[in-house]
Amino acid sequence: MPLKSTLAVPITDDPSLPVVTFRFWLISFFFTALGATVQQYYFFRSSSGTYSIFFVNLVSFSLGKAMARTLSERKFTLLGQTFSLNPGPFNIKEHALIGIAVSTGAGSAYAIDILSATDLFLGYRINALGSILLIITTQCCGYGMAGLLRRYLVYPAEMVWWSNLVQVVFYNTMHNTQDFQSIRLIRGWSRMKFFWIVTVTVFLYQFIPQWLAPILVYFDWLCWIRPFDMNFWAFFSSISGGGILSLSFDWTSIGGATMYLPLSAQLCSFAGVIVNYWIILPIMWMNNYMGVKAIGKPLTTKLFYEETGLPFNIKPFLNQDYSVNETLYEQGPPANMAPMYALGFMTSFMGLAACCTHVGFFHGREIWRNWKQAVGSDQEDIHTRMMRVYPEVPQLWYAGFYLVMAVLAAVACEFYVDLRYLLPGKPIANMTFKCYGYMAMSQCNLLLSDLKLGHYMKIPPRSMFVGQIWGTVVGCFFNYLTMILIINSQRDALDGTKPDANGLWTGQRVQTFWGSGLIYGALGPARMFALDGKYWFVYYGFLIGFLGPIVLWALSKKFPQYRWWSKLNVAIFAGGLHNFPNGYAMGILVSLITALVFQWFLFRYHKAWWTRYTFILSAALDAGAAFTGLIIFLFLGGGLSPKLAVNVPSWWGNYYTPEGDNGPYLAVDRCGAANNAWTSGAEL
Repeated sequence: MPLKSTLAVPITDDPSLPVVTFRFWLISFFFTALGATVQQYYFFRSSSGTYSIFFVNLVSFSLGKAMARTLSERKFTLLGQTFSLNPGPFNIKEHALIGIAVSTGAGSAYAIDILSATDLFLGYRINALGSILLIITTQCCGYGMAGLLRRYLVYPAEMVWWSNLVQVVFYNTMHNTQDFQSIRLIRGWSRMKFFWIVTVTVFLYQFIPQWLAPILVYFDWLCWIRPFDMNFWAFFSSISGGGILSLSFDWTSIGGATMYLPLSAQLCSFAGVIVNYWIILPIMWMNNYMGVKAIGKPLTTKLFYEETGLPFNIKPFLNQDYSVNETLYEQGPPANMAPMYALGFMTSFMGLAACCTHVGFFHGREIWRNWKQAVGSDQEDIHTRMMRVYPEVPQLWYAGFYLVMAVLAAVACEFYVDLRYLLPGKPIANMTFKCYGYMAMSQCNLLLSDLKLGHYMKIPPRSMFVGQIWGTVVGCFFNYLTMILIINSQRDALDGTKPDANGLWTGQRVQTFWGSGLIYGALGPARMFALDGKYWFVYYGFLIGFLGPIVLWALSKKFPQYRWWSKLNVAIFAGGLHNFPNGYAMGILVSLITALVFQWFLFRYHKAWWTRYTFILSAALDAGAAFTGLIIFLFLGGGLSPKLAVNVPSWWGNYYTPEGDNGPYLAVDRCGAANNAWTSGAEL
């Protein structure tokens, strides 16, 4: 039998506690808007920070308590309903629903990829109403599925969502005991004092790498030995190459998750990243595999012409409705992928197959046993029994909401996005189909997780329904507004017309999505991945991903004395291999060191310290870095208005010329030759 959730979840409840209060609306709006803005900002940055839910929980706790002390208790009547701005003490259910609402909306909406790609690479900006409809419908399409699956994946006791138990303990520690207030950390500081001191310190420090000295983001020290050698640049530059043994002193390149995610999973991921960037990339480059040197850089998601190395531009081959003119395309040379980009498709196939095989062989019996217990058991979960005091959300609500979203999605696609049909030769249609298909699954999983958290916290189901939709809709609007501000102010850097001299702004993630749209939509997978073509090898990813976990499972049966076989996860390793085209090579070594320090040394030899400090330290570091990025973008970077922009004078920490380039260096990491003035290593 699996460990029961009652060991971490109290089996008590107070149905009289108010949940959807004025404090909930105000605090959840603020943190959802902030999170959606911050995460959308990071989407266009070379280093991707995180918006910590622990930060939200900590600060919203203080704000809620303060509002409970200061707001008027006067009662108001609106539409026949009586309410108060201050219905009593700030309670645990209010707090948990704030966190749930924020978690549903404080991210970067996947539909932003479509809107950004069409704007940057086609010059086609979908209007505000169509954009908002596209974002909201893609973000909400998983609600109907989540509602239908509640009975099987939320209510049974056997369906334990382990990641939620950490938050359950966190909320109960803060609200139901005096431990949270009484625990003292270094120098006798309370947890909140420690949190704010670390946050402010990191906030001030981050101005150095993120604004004053971006060379600290890309500290490619090995590249300095021979900065104008093309091979050195391809191997050691973390902006354009493999970033071998490069360092980064920017916290957003490291991230707080390295401090608490399971070490085995991190090591599998880092192993994949290192194999990808430090081994495969140099081999392909030195052997000029598929003419990679003709492209001019080892890592790119742009398509190109093999003979000339010039970028492929889809625009001349598009009809007025943005479909591909097959006749025109066939008259010229075919578009090609860089080998590392093609490898990305192979490793994604590998990860997909390995995930299924690993779960099936290592955990299949356990999952099947728990599923039978969940569906066939006559014994009702105690939490489900306690939740019967609250009115359930009728299935009709979920079905109706799903139907509304489906209709709005059809309206967006027909009247605003100009999609027509899902066929080869229609890149926008294929990108949108991918977005709706992926988000239906992704959002369903996220919403089910939050429903289970609400189940554990005894939040009324109808309050959960309102809170999840509220957070999602708020996040959509701020995703869109942030995207517009960033594209308007950083268009040249994002579309590659004039790359950012300091290497901090990038359209890499949008370019990756657009590249996939061209391959699967405009040109069609038959052209790119035919068995008689040059990229047929990507299908080996399915075979490797299928067989890899089976081999590890067989070894675990042959040598059961070694219990770490199941921790060698091929799917996670493939995710590391797939780090390109999803990310840059910076911060790998420092992140690995951080993971080893916290998850091996401190966790094993100083576990009391790890337990006491890790989560709050991680939240403070991430929060401080996120605030710095937001301030730089809105004010110093001219996000709100170009008149507010403040450029740091050229000095050794940024080294850019008044013309906006880094000559004689190619980029801020002092690596690579500007104007193609290589001294060695450039021979094909």
